[in-house]
Amino acid sequence: MKKTLPILLLLSACASVTSPTGGPKDETPPTLEFSSPTNNQKNFKGTTLELSFSEMIKLKDPKEEILITPSPGKDTKFTAKKNKLIIEPQNLWLENTTYSIAFRDGVQDLNEGNAAENLRLAFSTGPIIDSLMISGKIKETFSEKAPDKITVALYQNDTFNIYIHTPTYFTKCNKEGLFSIQNLKPGTYFVYAFDDKNKNLKVDSRTEKFGFKTVPILLTQNTDSVSLQLISIDARPLQLTAVRHTDKTSMVRYNKGLDSIRVTSEKFVPFAYGDNTNEIIFYHNFTDTDSIKTTLFAIDSLGQKNDSVIYIKHSNTKMAQESFKVSEVLESYDHIKRIYTHKLSFNKPLQSIQPDSIYIRFDSLTKTPIPIKNYSIDTIRHTIKIDTEIIPLDTASTNPKFPLSLIYAKGSFVSTTQDSSKQITKQIKFLKEEETGLVSVKVETTNAHFILQLVTSDDKIVYEARNTKQHTFRFVKAQDYKLRYILDRNGNGKWDPGNFITGTEPEEIFYYKSDEGKFSFPIRANWEYGPLLLKF
Repeated sequence: MKKTLPILLLLSACASVTSPTGGPKDETPPTLEFSSPTNNQKNFKGTTLELSFSEMIKLKDPKEEILITPSPGKDTKFTAKKNKLIIEPQNLWLENTTYSIAFRDGVQDLNEGNAAENLRLAFSTGPIIDSLMISGKIKETFSEKAPDKITVALYQNDTFNIYIHTPTYFTKCNKEGLFSIQNLKPGTYFVYAFDDKNKNLKVDSRTEKFGFKTVPILLTQNTDSVSLQLISIDARPLQLTAVRHTDKTSMVRYNKGLDSIRVTSEKFVPFAYGDNTNEIIFYHNFTDTDSIKTTLFAIDSLGQKNDSVIYIKHSNTKMAQESFKVSEVLESYDHIKRIYTHKLSFNKPLQSIQPDSIYIRFDSLTKTPIPIKNYSIDTIRHTIKIDTEIIPLDTASTNPKFPLSLIYAKGSFVSTTQDSSKQITKQIKFLKEEETGLVSVKVETTNAHFILQLVTSDDKIVYEARNTKQHTFRFVKAQDYKLRYILDRNGNGKWDPGNFITGTEPEEIFYYKSDEGKFSFPIRANWEYGPLLLKF
């Protein structure tokens, strides 16, 4: 016995408390057993909140997951001690105010991370518990997928600005895009949503998606079915941020992309967009050393304007010489009319085009130049678009060495620095009707203006139709598609993103959803899919 005692003592000293191993996995989430204040308690006068659970707990991102509205401050402290959660507000609780706490996935059991389910707590520092609720759904623009963890917020002041101020009431949507804000008092509320990436409870208009309703909700009873559509648009005021001169160019940069630019100058200086539409490059066509006063009238996609005066001049900074590059922007087919459209962009302004060098090659012997009327040239965007004439059905070449093609011969384009383009050959392949399918659509709506779009699985537009209640998309290539429709409120034939400053909501976008809950559908050769019924 004497020899075994030290070993027993050693084993006793090394023993530690650990979780038992083996046995079935714990899938039971912690449940709330006690709280101070209790749920729906009135006239709460305490400072610290305390909640006790059925087992030991841990916290997961409590400042993100545990949402208290109205907020007692972003530095509110959350502490887990065994089976207890202690909440210490940064600021004192306001008098005569109902507070609502949504715990989401913030409280979990210690071992398996099972989150407490549907845990909420409401209390009031006054004699009344506010009980009204606003609920709804968040949608992504140009996507059928539901967003997750988007902040949904309410404000009541007409002068509230979502880019400057923080909301009093807020929550986050779940993985289905659903949200609810509870324990609200009667009143008028404006609602908006945003992806609060930097966690400052403000819309960062450059990087964060957001959506809003311009019409307020007069809350006298519970309101559901509020729909908010997220958009990604830079709503900052348009500003000129930099002017840089070299020996050959002057570059003007804005803080965001432009929708249009108008220039007046003491002397004409050619200009164009740079790599992006937030840059304007002036190409020096003068040799004198005097500066040229120039006024820029810029407009962004939201219609915001900026008028600026600059001085174009030479500098001793040498601009690096770059070779002339021609790039394809798009190609498209009208398979019904058999018209092929091709668009190119250039990294330098064009000095000349040789139309006789641009032609359709039908076979080894036959070629036809493209008429000048079929050219569309955008000098400021460095682009040229060419529409072919109607190509007859019997033009398929039997010689594989010389298939039907659009040819840009060498030297078709010459830049202002005397660079000439290399030869470009684009083979033209019209689909045969027996190789394609049909998609028919039937629309029931009271809306006068709408847009139907047949899109690929990655949301690229294939075909589009406007204001037609019965339509068939023909020559549809065999693959998977989706159908979406846009409520074109202003009837201008395109989707408009809206503007919070002017109180204009984004035009709504919807996706067709089958009875089986699917958004995409397959098209096969010689198939007709539909009619797909749309009601809106």
